[in-house]
Amino acid sequence: MSRMKIPLTAGQAVFIHGWTRARKHLTWGDVLTNERLTFRYLVETCNVSEQNLHTMQPDVTAWIKAKRAALEDAPKMVGIWDANVIKDFQCDLADLIRMEWPAITMHRMGITMKDLVELGMTPETMALFGFTLSGWAQIGLSRAYAENIPMHTLYRVFRIPRADVLASLK
Repeated sequence: MSRMKIPLTAGQAVFIHGWTRARKHLTWGDVLTNERLTFRYLVETCNVSEQNLHTMQPDVTAWIKAKRAALEDAPKMVGIWDANVIKDFQCDLADLIRMEWPAITMHRMGITMKDLVELGMTPETMALFGFTLSGWAQIGLSRAYAENIPMHTLYRVFRIPRADVLASLK
């Protein structure tokens, strides 16, 4: 357990601890004893930086196990915490589809075409992500993979002819 305290402004102290108990610091113990203090609340409502939260508790699994961080928080956590979205947040293909993250966000979080296929994605389920062809290319769609997708499925996913899809990929 981290013992690091992070400094708070007067406004943050009131938001986090309340008027009567306002303290100038936040600890991981404070987070654990107050269910309201989730990653999202601390960042979005209290304006505590992700970097300060990492300093206070650098173990991403501690955030997740304590139910203070959820899959929705992953885009803001992955770079700072060096987390693996799929393993650390224990998400599946349906979770990733539900997030509706753009391909650039998936790429920044290190999610690849290979990861999605390992989670069970098929050519038929690719359309559920709503990515453009360039988005798919960004996360690793290869020409070799696309060549094995039936023509009607490829058209349903990209809405452009097969030859154009294949010509656009490495």
